Amino acid sequence: MLDLPKILSTRIPDLAAVYGGVRGRTLSSHHQDNAWNVMKAAGLKQVIDLRQDYKGDRYPETCEAYGIKYFHYPVNKGRDYIANMVKDFDVFCGLIDSGDFFISCAQGLHRTDIALSTYWVFHGADIGKEPPVLVGYLKEKGLTSGKIIHVLDVFYELSTAPKMPIEVFKERKEVIKKICKGE
Repeated sequence: MLDLPKILSTRIPDLAAVYGGVRGRTLSSHHQDNAWNVMKAAGLKQVIDLRQDYKGDRYPETCEAYGIKYFHYPVNKGRDYIANMVKDFDVFCGLIDSGDFFISCAQGLHRTDIALSTYWVFHGADIGKEPPVLVGYLKEKGLTSGKIIHVLDVFYELSTAPKMPIEVFKERKEVIKKICKGE
């Protein structure tokens, strides 16, 4: 189990506990080099990277050097990206369900909100998880749930798993919208 106080001591921006793991700004930045030893000592087992591919990125190699598993799950509102999210969704859910993870995109805000919302709507709610902690797409920050809802809609359309009833899907989207509005 992750030692949350130890992880919070790293002062990584936008850290929040979520589903037995943490979310925050990517650990791939040189500015986060000091956090690796602390994260490893705190019990981190898995990094879930939501960013698109970057040339010269050292994130996978850094994870390997610290004995931390790395999973690339790029999130974007484009249909091809969402199709890949659907394809790898079972693996993604398994990693979240296992806990001891760090999930992030570049800033740990928007794509992370999308990924966690997708997890909850299509899996987490079915196993009794609470709705996700959202940090980026908040009304108080001048943003709406529009991109999250777009990804959820396309994910629902492209999903090859048995479809949940549309009424349940709509109810879960409303929960996400309310979180974004601060309700």
